[in-house]
Amino acid sequence: MPINDLPPELVELIFLQCRNAVDLYPMPVSNDAPLNLSQTCKRWKDIAYGLPSLWSKLKVVASHTASGPPVQVVERWMFLSAAHPLSLSLVCRRQPDTATRTPGAADHKVLSDLGVSRVLELFLSNMDRWRTVSFDFSQFAPPIKQPTSQSAPQLECFEIHPFSWSPQLRALPVPWLAAALSAPLLHSFTSHLGKFPPAVFSEIPWAQLTYLRLETGLSDFACLFILQSASNLIECHLLNVRHEFLEDVPAFDPLLPPVLPRLTTLGLASQVGFDRIFRLLVAPDLRTLEIATRSTQMRWDHVQFMAFLRRSLCSITSLTMRDLFVSRLAHTELRELFMHVSDSLTHLAITSDIPGTPVGIHDALLRALSYHPTGPVLCPQLEYLTLQIGAFVTDGELGKMIESRWEGHHRAPARIARLHHINIMCATETHTADVLALNRLLKEGLEGKVRTLGDPENVDDTDSGVQRSFRRLSLQR
Repeated sequence: MPINDLPPELVELIFLQCRNAVDLYPMPVSNDAPLNLSQTCKRWKDIAYGLPSLWSKLKVVASHTASGPPVQVVERWMFLSAAHPLSLSLVCRRQPDTATRTPGAADHKVLSDLGVSRVLELFLSNMDRWRTVSFDFSQFAPPIKQPTSQSAPQLECFEIHPFSWSPQLRALPVPWLAAALSAPLLHSFTSHLGKFPPAVFSEIPWAQLTYLRLETGLSDFACLFILQSASNLIECHLLNVRHEFLEDVPAFDPLLPPVLPRLTTLGLASQVGFDRIFRLLVAPDLRTLEIATRSTQMRWDHVQFMAFLRRSLCSITSLTMRDLFVSRLAHTELRELFMHVSDSLTHLAITSDIPGTPVGIHDALLRALSYHPTGPVLCPQLEYLTLQIGAFVTDGELGKMIESRWEGHHRAPARIARLHHINIMCATETHTADVLALNRLLKEGLEGKVRTLGDPENVDDTDSGVQRSFRRLSLQR
């Protein structure tokens, strides 16, 4: 059948598939869908222009004098999307000639109708159609004076890179931001590195949220307030916990246990420790736990952590510890932890954000995880293993441990699960026997990779978003 004979409904489905294949990032250009579809022929143009959902996603990168795509395209895009809910992204960039200048309030006076001011105005004029919105103000602050009569009744997901170059600008009220944060359907909130506006804690409808990701520095008291208030969270990442009071936290009972009955994923990264959080938290459905240090001085309160696990009665299936052993976690404490999660654990990662950093894994840990034909098996359900080893591990011990589990499954599959995937980073050059043994297992069907410090690429490209954030935060400490 000639393509021009296809029914319009089928062409619309094809157009939508083309649009979905082009991610929201990077920004669209003329040879990307849907722009190229509307420029092919009159029939395709008519079909594309009559399909509002085709124009429901847009990313704009703008400075104070220009934007890409141009403002005229953004205007047309908003018009063609008609009444359809919108997924929008705005990245605010400084001009090249201002790269060495710290922006201040005076910068708002030179905003032109061709740049971020006009783009933000267009976005805000369609605020009632926002569904998923992302703003990146990490390099340049947003214009303050913008229309605020709109609300965001359809907004579900909000992401922001806060602007914190100037404390004065951070202190100024941003009414449209307050309107977005108080959206009645908001269930997902992400804030990257930067600082919150002072009123953010009173604006966010914490009880509505099911997903929360904060890379902003927060005191552990602020984290406790959030966990008490956001009782419906399913996934939560607090990636810069501190003891300092960096924000105004509404009054709350610091002794009231935060109970999160729906929480399945928890990610924590701290400068000082998690003792206040673990002392009271209850998460009975927790499955994935990722904990990381952001300081070599961080304390590890093992008693509070184990009390949290026992109190929650949760079955941890995925456990990630990043840079945790610089906090002097004892071998007996580690073994107690593994014994507690032994029956349910399928994913284990003990690693560092910095490839050359030894995380303190010793031979005793590897021997405890090894399979033996007689006696109990520690973590028998383990299927995915990520380890960073260094000088504390004798060459050959890691290879023996993984080989014992690999061969143990073939001999006694009822006692030990099949190890599907490994990701091993050798932080020193003294693990020749380990590398040879593991490469042999990889040839036999074990999936994964083995890297040494000298490899040109020693950053895992399969890391989750959480792990990438841990790495970024740690590299900045």
